[in-house]
Amino acid sequence: MGVTLLKRLLQSSAKQSQYLACISAAIAGFTAGIHLGWPGPSLRKILSPEYPHDVTSDEASYVAIISCIGHVIGGFSGSALSDIIGRKYTLLAVGLPQIASFLLIYVSYHGILLLYWARVIGGIGEGAMVAVLPMYMAEVSSADIRGSIGTLSVLVSLFGCLFINVLGSYTDIHTAALICLVFPLLHWACFIHFPDTPYYYLMKSKPGKARDSLRTLRATQEVDKEILALTSDVARQMSESGKYRDLFIIDSNRKAFILMTAARLFQMFTGTAAFLNYYQILIEQTTSLSPVFGSSLILLTQIVMTSLSSKVIDNFGRKWMLSVSSASTCLVLFVLAVYFTIKDYTGLDVSSVDWFPLPMMVLFVVTFFIGLGVALPIIVSEIYSTSIKTKAVSLGSVVFASSMMTSTKFYQYSADNFGLAVPFYTFAASTFLGTLFFLYKLPETKGKTLEMIQQELKGKQQEG
Repeated sequence: MGVTLLKRLLQSSAKQSQYLACISAAIAGFTAGIHLGWPGPSLRKILSPEYPHDVTSDEASYVAIISCIGHVIGGFSGSALSDIIGRKYTLLAVGLPQIASFLLIYVSYHGILLLYWARVIGGIGEGAMVAVLPMYMAEVSSADIRGSIGTLSVLVSLFGCLFINVLGSYTDIHTAALICLVFPLLHWACFIHFPDTPYYYLMKSKPGKARDSLRTLRATQEVDKEILALTSDVARQMSESGKYRDLFIIDSNRKAFILMTAARLFQMFTGTAAFLNYYQILIEQTTSLSPVFGSSLILLTQIVMTSLSSKVIDNFGRKWMLSVSSASTCLVLFVLAVYFTIKDYTGLDVSSVDWFPLPMMVLFVVTFFIGLGVALPIIVSEIYSTSIKTKAVSLGSVVFASSMMTSTKFYQYSADNFGLAVPFYTFAASTFLGTLFFLYKLPETKGKTLEMIQQELKGKQQEG
């Protein structure tokens, strides 16, 4: 009965078919968001007497960032598998490390090393999801809605973060891990019914399956024109070599990789990953407000802003949204840095405004998620040639994980040893440089087919 209902929904409209496919795939992103947001409520528990092992602040920081090792492994393996077994079955396979991670968290009271392993294995699932989910969404979506669909990968991850922030704050680590096991199973049950991308089938010289996939996704039998265009685009892109070295010796590939590496570094050095791991501790240290309330408010704001951005991202350019987002985020970071300077390095009494960091962190979320938090993952999924996409995403996972690890560890070390003003000034300076980069160096991809983007990277202009 459930499968019959699903098929009826798929036949209802072209846009709905694409959204249903992507939402079902995105359940893996929700679970990855749980993993990503897990340190938020859990670090406070690990550092408290509730946890049976003595853990220092420095050790707790490694619990938060060690998942980045798994992220790199997942990025490489997920990208490679997506070309071998397909985007669909790679996303289904993501459930295996996600389940293993929750089981290890459940038994981690027997030894903290189990917790480290849980975080690394969970990072594998997260890295594979980050590598493959945006790719799947970009390749099943038509150009006019690719931006709004692309924000789903960010949105569901934020819902996962909010879910674990609340669940992990009011339940113990054992109970939360058991509850979270439900979501990989739900992902398998829903996503198994949807097709792989027409791009993947054409890469594998299976035009019949590509046509069937497109008919399902567009909810129409009239796909001849689109399948001919896709066949031509994929054939041209696949005619180029697809080895790792081609990322650096082919001008268009090298340009795309350099642009995305710089963009990712500027995104991470806003401090967003560090804040996600330390929201509850930051609020507890700097305000008299409830850490659970404050962190949940911040995460809820992230969800609202991502939802709003998804409605306008196909109307405004990616470049414009990133530039405005980066400039306004820089200003918020600078104001917070000045506040912490006054609080920590002067004799002025700021106790009457000790609530100030929370609304400013909410404002940080607003400015970050009008562009930096939603547009960049979409551009990553758009900018690479089919022949080199999985290789580029694999190396991109190294950039993502290392910048996440570095920025989070820098925040913890500098805040513990020099005060909060130091990391906030540093993040503000980095974000200012990012604004210049987005404004003057990043190309626009809005409303363009994936092939048009490739031709423009090659220096060729196509007619719209």
